[in-house]
Amino acid sequence: MKLQNIKLAVLLLFAIGLTSCEKDIAAYNDEARVYFFERNTDLSQTRISYKSFTFLLLPLDVTRDTFLVRVKIMGDKSTSDRVVRGRTITTGTTAKEGTHYQFIDGIVPADSIYGYIPVVLLRTADIRDTSVSLNLGIAATKDFQPGVGEDSSIVLNWSDNVVKPSNWDGIISLTYYFGTYSAAKWRFIIATTGKDKFPLQQSGRVPPAPGEYTSMAMLDLNALLKAALKAYNDSHDPDLTDEFGQLVTFPL
Repeated sequence: MKLQNIKLAVLLLFAIGLTSCEKDIAAYNDEARVYFFERNTDLSQTRISYKSFTFLLLPLDVTRDTFLVRVKIMGDKSTSDRVVRGRTITTGTTAKEGTHYQFIDGIVPADSIYGYIPVVLLRTADIRDTSVSLNLGIAATKDFQPGVGEDSSIVLNWSDNVVKPSNWDGIISLTYYFGTYSAAKWRFIIATTGKDKFPLQQSGRVPPAPGEYTSMAMLDLNALLKAALKAYNDSHDPDLTDEFGQLVTFPL
């Protein structure tokens, strides 16, 4: 009898626990939230906290471009489109709203857990010689509250000049193939290749995503840049130097 009473008590506690969990889940689903979901393509999908953009490769008559930052919802999907929007976090922001950027509404499409927050970046005269930054947060809308934690903000940096790529430094980064960053070196790379983005394959065990460069492709690019630099130096005096007075070189 005593053992049977203990079993009944355990079952009762288990049922109460299930009821409590169901209430918690229901309460969570009642409040839709959204958070930034920019991720690398490595095995652990590490968080991207910084993204950069330059107008350098665009025609001079292009005075604005819309930068999209990916977000993910917390809660259930919806049968209709829902509005998401960015906001300014003043700490760490050097850009001026209305002068350097504007917010417009984005959407999380119906039946999707992903969407994009758009930020309109403006091409102004003062960013020809410098870059500006926006510490981007998520605004509350009629459809979403902002998420919490480290994915509630992301830094955007842009210029009409060269902007150091966000993947230049790190464990798997451009440093291995290009060496120490300088604006002069980056300009030379852009002029030689016609590209200003080199997303890297993060793991040999994960197939490269569309547009990603494998290690072999980057080694070929390294060889191309060294040959182009030699050709430049052979036809110019002095050799190419950077803004710090150092010779531009490439490793490997």
